Amino acid sequence: MKNKLAAAALSIFIAMALWLYVITTVSPGSKETYYNIPVVLANESVLTERGLMITSQSATTATLVLSGNRTDLSKVDQSNITLKADLSAIYEPGNQIPITYTTSFPGNVASNAFVIESKTPGRIYLNVERRVSKAIPVEVKWIGSVPDGFIADRENKLLEHPTVQITGPQSVTDQIEKAVVEVDLTDQRESISRDCTYTLCNVEGEPVDAGLITTNVEQIHLEVKIQRVKDVLLTYHLVEGGGAKAENAEIILSMDKIRVSGSEAALELMGDQLVVGTINLAEIDQNTTKTFTIPLEEGITNLTGVAEVTAEIRLTGLRTKDFLVRQINVVNVPEGLEVELITQELTIKVRGPAEQIQNLDAEDVMVVVDFTGAEVGTATFPVRAVFTDGFRDVGIFKSESVSASVLPQGTMTSPSEEDMTAPMAEEEPETVG
Repeated sequence: MKNKLAAAALSIFIAMALWLYVITTVSPGSKETYYNIPVVLANESVLTERGLMITSQSATTATLVLSGNRTDLSKVDQSNITLKADLSAIYEPGNQIPITYTTSFPGNVASNAFVIESKTPGRIYLNVERRVSKAIPVEVKWIGSVPDGFIADRENKLLEHPTVQITGPQSVTDQIEKAVVEVDLTDQRESISRDCTYTLCNVEGEPVDAGLITTNVEQIHLEVKIQRVKDVLLTYHLVEGGGAKAENAEIILSMDKIRVSGSEAALELMGDQLVVGTINLAEIDQNTTKTFTIPLEEGITNLTGVAEVTAEIRLTGLRTKDFLVRQINVVNVPEGLEVELITQELTIKVRGPAEQIQNLDAEDVMVVVDFTGAEVGTATFPVRAVFTDGFRDVGIFKSESVSASVLPQGTMTSPSEEDMTAPMAEEEPETVG
């Protein structure tokens, strides 16, 4: 009796276990819902080749309800179910283009293991546009200004990329006309050299929603020179001569100053005055003008843009007088040499204050040729004039050169008696200057 009860209990246990196994494991009528399964877009590169792109997608995930035996359902989940939508059938742009998607399962599950009871959504809807690329200019938008005494060379800024290549849907690229870089100059005292971000804007400079736009560069390197500025007085180097002194010359420059920019070190070295050139009064016989190129060291910029300055020169209080000279005095002949003058007479023009020139006579003028450093040979030599007391402000204005032979001592012929008694100078008609 006891053995029969044990056998019956065992049978009941086995039956219940088999029933539970069938219910929980191999029941063909089981169902399972799988949420947020990603929908993969296949052959998207084909759209690119056709000049198209997707601008919106109605759904990126789907929900599946599957039925099948419990064993197979336990082998799948959200991560190993694949939903794939093929884009190769799209040839033209359009709105709300419907596409279907296929379902596949991992390799350890038979393809016919499940019945798809439902999938939500049943279709994916796409908006597709033309894919357009174009180059747009980079524009710098300046904010604020540098402090007083500084200048930003905005016109000569350097942009690593003067244009940006944009690619995206035509409806967006048609709106974008420029890439705007904002640069704040407020309190900026140093030159700028940095990588800048930019904003894609329409023709009015308003930002465009460019979420679907790709560009060839993310940042643009910008360089802007910022330098100190100061005003520099223009002046000249005046050389007195030919009987003319500074008080005899009235000189007016066409510009008295220029504004320049540069580094602090360069401007400090430059000083507050700039000599544009030399005015030698010995070379000027009448009112005239001289033009000078404004000289600037490297690194200094002339902000006025004027490259030349003109000096108007007026002479006052001077007169001239001509003398024919027949006695020429030789001085400073090197030891062991002697001089034979080839030139026997010459004309000199002297200039000085009117009252001195008026009283100047031939005996007040002595012409001298200095042979310091001369060597053997025949050459021309300049002359100078020595004036007696009372005519210290008079000078030679114009004179011919003297030709002479420098010879070893003892080889020169003696001068004639007539030459020895020749007068120093003869006055020629007076010239008023």
